[in-house]
Amino acid sequence: MPHPTYASYLRLDELLSSQQPLTPPEQRDLSDSERLFIVVHQASEILLSQVLVDLGHLDAGRCGRSCFTHRVDRAVRLVDALTGQLTLLRRTLRREDFLRFRERFGTASGLESEQFKELFLRVRRLTRHGGGARPPEEARHLGELDDAVRRWRSTHLELVGHMLGDLPGTGETSGGRFLAARLDDGPAGER
Repeated sequence: MPHPTYASYLRLDELLSSQQPLTPPEQRDLSDSERLFIVVHQASEILLSQVLVDLGHLDAGRCGRSCFTHRVDRAVRLVDALTGQLTLLRRTLRREDFLRFRERFGTASGLESEQFKELFLRVRRLTRHGGGARPPEEARHLGELDDAVRRWRSTHLELVGHMLGDLPGTGETSGGRFLAARLDDGPAGER
């Protein structure tokens, strides 16, 4: 059996053809901005899928101490990468471009992300599991994960505030006010 190429191993043809902006290609700058928005969100969902794989091992009790530490630390770094992607959007996507292409996706919203919902539920389950019965080292690592998710939520709120101001959210919410009201809910709060 021949070895795969870089492109075939990563299925790049399929992956790189999945960005389909709704903005007409004739509006090149706006279409490219919308493509960036799509790329960041798709990359976030891919990274998030790995976070959930790692947290799934913890949830199922399939990890010893070394595995536990490794999986939680990796999840923390991945959530930090997700936070970095939000910062990238804030710094590189012009608000006026976002507001122009935003209307094209109607009520589609990050609220619909099943993976983010699962992340919040799993982090709550892991951080509350057994109360104070967790070994101190595990509790410390889970605290770092909880902190990483809180940083993501705070950065997400900042991005939404920057992009929307007082405008309503696409998921038929009040936008930034909706997110701000849930910021202190911890990682388990509704998005």
